[in-house]
Amino acid sequence: MVKKAVLLILLIGLSGRIPARADEETRQVQEELRKRHLFFRDIDGRPSPEYAVALKRYQQRQGFAATGVADEVTLYSLGIGEPAPPAEGAPNLPDVPVLKSDAALRELRPAPAPVPTKETNARDATKAEIRAFLRHYFDACQTASSQAELAFYADRVEYFDHGAVDKPYIQNELAVYDQRWPSRKYSMGDSLRVVKVGNNTLVKVRVGFEVANSAHGRKAWGRTDDTFALAKRGNSLEIVSIKEARVRRPSRHRRRPPNFPAAVGRTMHKVFRNVFH
Repeated sequence: MVKKAVLLILLIGLSGRIPARADEETRQVQEELRKRHLFFRDIDGRPSPEYAVALKRYQQRQGFAATGVADEVTLYSLGIGEPAPPAEGAPNLPDVPVLKSDAALRELRPAPAPVPTKETNARDATKAEIRAFLRHYFDACQTASSQAELAFYADRVEYFDHGAVDKPYIQNELAVYDQRWPSRKYSMGDSLRVVKVGNNTLVKVRVGFEVANSAHGRKAWGRTDDTFALAKRGNSLEIVSIKEARVRRPSRHRRRPPNFPAAVGRTMHKVFRNVFH
């Protein structure tokens, strides 16, 4: 009995020192993440906290669920493995930016100096006026003319993650986005939240989007929560700031990372039960 107890203690002590096993798939993922300037440690094929953080950053850029686990969708996006069958009801997310804010993450370029403007606060705008303004804005976003969308912006705009930019900068961004997704459809939700704090008038609305590029066989769809800051120039509303956040739906097929300590605990429990029973 004493020998069995000593053996059990040794097993428990050694379980905390078992290193993470290296594997070829993890090594390939590390290499691909390093190419994208996201992973900077040794290519050793072993999982680590830094490896999980790098994976999450990549998944966020791609619009995937940021789990830090190299699932089938992430592997295929990195050029590793076979394409995974899409989950029922899950959006199709190709390996290119989908939202305009995605492009901001992928194409980091210095923004031009802000342009002085003479906007005034839109505190006196009614909710109906704001709703009509945004519906016309999203209608313009569906057209092939960048000028139609530009007409809704102020001379200086906090444009997604680009910082404060002018209209020529936004026009260049729209031209790139139109080439990537020439077919676009937006639907604005009925719920509109208007928050007036100090000199700021913030408007929050949920938006459904469908984008496609038939020439390349790409399409994507989903929902975003958009936040606008509005001002007035004369009698017209203008957008002085725009942000968006993807509304993520939990996947029923998401794989959870293995809980190594819990697995060791279950193994020790079985050993303990077999020794003393």
